[in-house]
Amino acid sequence: MPWIRNVESIEYTGEFPIAWLNFIDDKLPIAIRLEAFSPFIPGDVKNSSLPAAIFIFQLKNTSDEEVQVSLLSGIRNPMSYNAPVAVHVNSVVEEDKLRAIFMSAEELPPDHIMYNGSMCLATLGDDVTYYGMLEEMRSYAPGLLRAGAPWLAMWVDFRADGRLNNTPGGKSRTPIYGILCNKVVLKPGEEREIVFILTWYFPNHIDTKGVRVGHAYENWFRDALDVMRYVIKNLEKLRELTERFHDTLYDTTLDYWIVDSISAQLTTLIKNSFFTKDFKFGLWEGGPGCCGLQTLDVSYYGSIPIVLLFPELEKAQLRLTADFQLRAELPKYELYALAFPENLEEYVKAIRERPEIAINEELRKKTITDIVKRTGKDPTGRIPHFFPGTFSDVDAYHMVDLMPKFTLLVYRDYLWTGDKEFLKSMWPHVRRAMEHVLKCLDEAKMLLPYHHTPAGGDVSWRPEIIPRGSALVPIGFQTYDGWSHIGYAAYTGIIWLAALKALEAMARELGEEEYARKVSSLFEKAKENLEKLLWNGEYYDLWYDPLSGRRDRCCMADQLNGQWYANMCSLGRLLPEDHVRSALKAIIKYNKKPEEGLVNGAYPDGKRPAMHGNMKYPNNTQIDWLISSQSDTPWTGTEYAVASLLIQEGLVKEGLEVAREVYERYAQAGMTWNHIECGEHYYRAMSVWAILLALEGLHYNASRGVLSFMPIINEDDFKAPFALLGSWGSMVQRRSGRRQENLILLRYGSLRLRVLRLKLPEEAKGKELKILITLDGREIAHKWSLEENILSIEMEKELIIKEDETLKVAITW
Repeated sequence: MPWIRNVESIEYTGEFPIAWLNFIDDKLPIAIRLEAFSPFIPGDVKNSSLPAAIFIFQLKNTSDEEVQVSLLSGIRNPMSYNAPVAVHVNSVVEEDKLRAIFMSAEELPPDHIMYNGSMCLATLGDDVTYYGMLEEMRSYAPGLLRAGAPWLAMWVDFRADGRLNNTPGGKSRTPIYGILCNKVVLKPGEEREIVFILTWYFPNHIDTKGVRVGHAYENWFRDALDVMRYVIKNLEKLRELTERFHDTLYDTTLDYWIVDSISAQLTTLIKNSFFTKDFKFGLWEGGPGCCGLQTLDVSYYGSIPIVLLFPELEKAQLRLTADFQLRAELPKYELYALAFPENLEEYVKAIRERPEIAINEELRKKTITDIVKRTGKDPTGRIPHFFPGTFSDVDAYHMVDLMPKFTLLVYRDYLWTGDKEFLKSMWPHVRRAMEHVLKCLDEAKMLLPYHHTPAGGDVSWRPEIIPRGSALVPIGFQTYDGWSHIGYAAYTGIIWLAALKALEAMARELGEEEYARKVSSLFEKAKENLEKLLWNGEYYDLWYDPLSGRRDRCCMADQLNGQWYANMCSLGRLLPEDHVRSALKAIIKYNKKPEEGLVNGAYPDGKRPAMHGNMKYPNNTQIDWLISSQSDTPWTGTEYAVASLLIQEGLVKEGLEVAREVYERYAQAGMTWNHIECGEHYYRAMSVWAILLALEGLHYNASRGVLSFMPIINEDDFKAPFALLGSWGSMVQRRSGRRQENLILLRYGSLRLRVLRLKLPEEAKGKELKILITLDGREIAHKWSLEENILSIEMEKELIIKEDETLKVAITW
């Protein structure tokens, strides 16, 4: 059939959550453009979770004559996937202008992934025809597929008048298809749209434990046809709000690559998430299917946009983590109690005296409990690592950084949502986590977390090189889990300092002033100890173990991570400002590699496996340092975190260079929407949203309604998207002459505001100010104060900015 031809070319543009395809062919009398998306509306969990894809073909007659246009769409009934005995069932649905092919199956085994599932393909129009069931025909050559007689007839039927013969649905054990055809007539210059919609419904979602966890959409729909009816009924709203979010993201004075980087990583939220029937939520670390769900050390980086766009989902996954905080009743408690050498030694003595302890569960538990009481080495309070494809179990409790990261996540989520009940419910978990570190993970009494060995995958099976005893179960890892940090480490130590600040802030929020003062004192001592142990005059050494005397002088790109989080969460300065700036300059000097990016670790002498082959780490541990090891490669999520920290600390040019190199590296590979670390679509890279916050100078205290907006670039003409509490819109700042104008254009949701903090140009210092504030034209009473060039405006009454309203602040001097 030589008359069935492709178009000459297709131009693709992908800007999440929408993709556009332009079909280009000079021989066609029409222009054809496809807009494709699944509904994505931050702040609206249900409508962002719809199992639906919408395809809108935009047609324009570019000729001088009337043109008949027919679009044909078909799909195979997929129910035979891995179940060749299934009976495929196609049914034709005709309701008003809706024409649909509903696809299901019979005789699927109950444990099949598509059991009780369905799909639906539909279109809307006045002239819609269909083939309800078209069987797949096999050629006589074994294993090959060929368009057989029914398919040939279908194409001839379609060619004759741009319509199909309306054949009914049916059942078949062989593969079958459903085909829809939508025909329109366009006058010269006329534009029309043809919409196709695909929905699906597969409730038999089974986790790795064999438990049916289902999908959240089961709470709202019965099958794919039910989903289809809902989508069609709400199509205008779903489309308008999805397009509105896209347009808000991209309507900015920021460079295109910046906003495209921010947009691109939201694809991971869709690609990698579990959202079960009982509304449990988590993201795969990578993959999907790599490592686990809600990997806390990675969520610490990647969940920034989740709490901004869908705060209830972020709080849900953090509650899951809290539910599995280690305690005596959980199965892994004994394992981690015996991970401490002191406990293990006592246990070995006990079973030598009474061998029956090892096989008597009740006696074993009592023995371990008694040992823990004597030694004080109690694993209670440890935070789980991830959920291994199920929300009913966790993999391990082996990372030191999980406890302070959990604390920072709880504080961040409270700070940005103002949910006091959430804070109250999480507070006992936070205290147990932090107090466990102080009681059990501070071997040299430095008030800092200590990394016991084995401390990384690079030495887990090398007991001969462990300098301080051996623990059967690791308890000294951190997120760089193939890279040993031994003793006291800059990365975890500075995160710990930020967590102490957060702990103090939460205690004050809950009225526990005495505890807050105690924590504040701990912070000052811990800070002093970290400086003495790790500051080398230029940056912070990777780690130092006072028990063995070993030191690693590697310059780690992520060494100041705790300061990054402290800046985001308005916790103040953790370290001397000159030390932070010096360390950041060292990171750029040593870790930034041409054509590679920002590698995780680097030594001042420049020697590394990527240039010199496999070697030993230069830290007297005899640990192998291998080509492509974690320390000698860049991680996107880390690069974005460091880039945003550079911007926060005023090294804007350097920060943007780091971030741009990441964007260009992945764009060149055609993987803008798929960043790789441990698996594809890696969760950590969603930390790119911290760059947006840094560029905007955006801070928000939801409980007090205090919003700071102080853009750090394009100060005279700035416009960028923002999101808070699932509400979103644009922030604008314009300066001209002796005038500054700031606007909050809210495009969705509502935003609580009591105090607005802005930055004026240096020339406004000490000048008499005139300030006019309006909300959609209504003047707002307020009072203000100016400190240096930071303007604080307190509204007389708390404002609730509503959807499509604009708050305008006009300042003259």
